[in-house]
Amino acid sequence: MTSITTRRHDVERLRREHPIADVIARYGIELRQAGQALVGRCPFHPDSDRPNLHVYPDSARWFCYRCSTGGDAIDFVRRQEHLGFVEACERLMAVPAHPLTKAKVSRARRERRWDRLTLEEQILMNTACALYQHALWREPRALTYLRERGIPDWVIRRCGLGYADGHSLEAYLRHRSGLRTAQELGLLRKPGQRDGGKPLAEFFSGRIVVPEIRAGQCVWLIGRDLGDSPHHPKYLALSGERPVLGFERVIGQRTAFLVEGVFDYLTAITWRLAAFSPCGTHLPADRLGFLARAEVIYGVLDGDMAGEAAGQRFRQQLGPRFHPLRLPDGCDLNDLARRPGGRPAFFRLLAAARHPQGKENSHA
Repeated sequence: MTSITTRRHDVERLRREHPIADVIARYGIELRQAGQALVGRCPFHPDSDRPNLHVYPDSARWFCYRCSTGGDAIDFVRRQEHLGFVEACERLMAVPAHPLTKAKVSRARRERRWDRLTLEEQILMNTACALYQHALWREPRALTYLRERGIPDWVIRRCGLGYADGHSLEAYLRHRSGLRTAQELGLLRKPGQRDGGKPLAEFFSGRIVVPEIRAGQCVWLIGRDLGDSPHHPKYLALSGERPVLGFERVIGQRTAFLVEGVFDYLTAITWRLAAFSPCGTHLPADRLGFLARAEVIYGVLDGDMAGEAAGQRFRQQLGPRFHPLRLPDGCDLNDLARRPGGRPAFFRLLAAARHPQGKENSHA
């Protein structure tokens, strides 16, 4: 059991320390920005100079639309060098990322600041968000998915959740100004070579869309696929510097709850907690100033090795104000919420963290 856990932890570390775009560029494959993705020529088939390979740095995945195959950095090394899983991991460990490769990828990925939109960009973001919200109530599959994950209608409305149906945004903008701006923001993209002649494609097509709302304005979007297909990234986010999800719910609060994932965040809102999410396990120290008034920050992190490692990092950054709440093994907050008795189990954990002395006395 210990060896399996250790191996899993090492794999997660490899994926973090070897960004997918770095790994692919290391094999001499030129990548260029195309909306959220980086695109290039797939090395696994004759491609006639067509950029079939799509690399998604935010989800650490790649996919070739000609091969209909994809995976993470380890999978790419396995296919490229005809290695087994263990050998591919060892190859990654032995070859550090080259600084020139990092610089090349960094130049390719434009780091947009979503809290600094122009007036035209902000109007378009608000328009897209409103269209997605309207489309959600016409899509039973999306509503069923949200309700199965325990998200009530009042949270759907309050958080401005939506659904990208794949055509409404492009159709709305077609006879108005804004198509070019939508492409620059990454909301629309040109179709692939095999889709020639078709309208611009929606980046979030077929996904539930979760916005970051500030001062009533939609400043950023992240989309969740309705399924768990290995051929599609589970999450897609607009590229650039990711804003903190739930920033306004936490700023100025004395107690805050840090959660990992998007649906963990929505669950916390359902339970009326002052929650925020970096949509992952990393948040640079120079972006933590919004927590200045927080006296206690509870880390509601996944019950796995990555969650434990993240808790240690946040403790170093936030000091004694940070209190991790260890969830059951292999469980995130949304998982826990869907278990029988999950909500009271969480608040028992919270009560124990708030009154550790009382917990000790109760066992005396």
